[in-house]
Amino acid sequence: MPPNAMRDRRNWHTRSHAIRALKSILSRAPRLLCRRLASCASVIEGCPMPKLPRKRALSSPHDALFQWTFSQREHAVGLLKAALPPPLVAAVRWGTLRVEKGSFVDRALRSRHSDLVLSARIGEGRVYFHVIVEQQRDVEPLMVFRMGLYMMRLWEQLVREQPGLKKLPPVMPVLVHHSDTGWTAARAFEDIVAIDGSARAALLPHTPRFELRLIDVSGGRTGDLVEQALTALGKVVLWCLSVSGDDARLEREIGRIAAALDEVLQAPSGLAALEALLRYLVTTHARFSARKIGRLLEKAAGPRAQEAIVNALDEIERRGERRGERRGRTQGRAQTLLELLAARFGAVPADVSARILAADEAALVAWTTRVLTAPTPEDVLAEDGERPAAARRPAARKRARRA
Repeated sequence: MPPNAMRDRRNWHTRSHAIRALKSILSRAPRLLCRRLASCASVIEGCPMPKLPRKRALSSPHDALFQWTFSQREHAVGLLKAALPPPLVAAVRWGTLRVEKGSFVDRALRSRHSDLVLSARIGEGRVYFHVIVEQQRDVEPLMVFRMGLYMMRLWEQLVREQPGLKKLPPVMPVLVHHSDTGWTAARAFEDIVAIDGSARAALLPHTPRFELRLIDVSGGRTGDLVEQALTALGKVVLWCLSVSGDDARLEREIGRIAAALDEVLQAPSGLAALEALLRYLVTTHARFSARKIGRLLEKAAGPRAQEAIVNALDEIERRGERRGERRGRTQGRAQTLLELLAARFGAVPADVSARILAADEAALVAWTTRVLTAPTPEDVLAEDGERPAAARRPAARKRARRA
C-alpha cells in the first residue's frame, strides 16, 4: 500500500461522516427549531426586549457644529430664549436646563435631520425642548408630521422610564431650518391634514394640534428670533449655518459677525470654538482653502485674532497630517497582507481583497498573524468564533497518527 494511502483513506472516512452528520442535522433543523422556540416562549413572554447596541451614525458637519455648540448649557439657554414665546421664557427656570440623552430621528433620515433634546423645570414639572436641525436644498412639506413622530417617540421613552406617570410633560418642537428658498411649508400639524371645508369644524377637535417653533436661517433670515438673547458663539454658529455652501455670501457678509467673533475669541474656550468654526467652514466651502477662510475670519475679527487663527489652522493641518499618516500605514499593511496571501494561495478572491482594503489597522494586524497557518484565504479573515475547525486540525492529525 502506498505510504499516503492509509492517511487518504482515513480523511475520506472523516469527510463521509461529517457529510452524513450535516445532512442529518439539516433534515431535522425545522423540527429542532420549532421545539426550541416553543420551549423558550414562556421565558420570552413578558420579558422586556433588550436594547441592542447601535452603530453611531456619521455626523454631518452641520450636526457636529450645532451639537458641539448648543450642547453647552450657556449657548442652549441663549438659543431657546431667542426662539421661544416671551411668556414661556419667563416661566422656565433656566438654571435647571440640561441636555437629555438619545436621538429620536429615523436612522434613514439622520443625514438630513439631527436633533438635540433639552429639558428644564417649569412649575412643578419639566418641559422638554426637541430641537431639530434641517439643512437641505428643498423644504420638506411633511416636516411637521415627522416632528410629531419624534415627539411621540420622546413621550414613549418617558413613559417607559417612568411607569407610574399619570400625565405627559409638555414638549416644545423647535425647527432650525436652512434651504435655498427658506421655509415655505406648514408649521401647524392641522394644516397638513386634508379636511373638507364643510366637515372641518367637526373634525378639527379630533385632529392632533401643535405648531413648530421655527428658526429659519435661510439667506440670512432669522424669522422671529430675538438675536439679542443669543450668546456670541450662538450668533456666529447660526450665521455659519445660514451661509453654508454659499461662497459669495461668506465673503460678502462675514463682516456682520465681526463683533460676535471678537467676543468669541476673548472667551476662555475661544480657541476651541474658533477651531470648530474653521473646520465647519472649510468642510462646507470646499472651493476655498483653509488658509483663505482663515484670512476671511482674520479680516472680520481684526489683527488681534491673527495668532489664534494661525494656531487653529496649524492644528487642523497637523490633525490632517496624522490622519493621512494613519491612512498610509493602514494601506501599507493591507497591501502587504494581499501580497502574502497571493504568495501562499495564488490569486486572491475579489471579496477577500475588498474586505482587506476596507479594514482598519487592528483587523489587518490580526489577519497578518494568521496568514501562515490558516488553510484558506477565507479562514485568514474569519472571526474568532468562525474558526474552531481550523484550530482543531493539528490535534486531529496527531490522533490519526497515534491510531
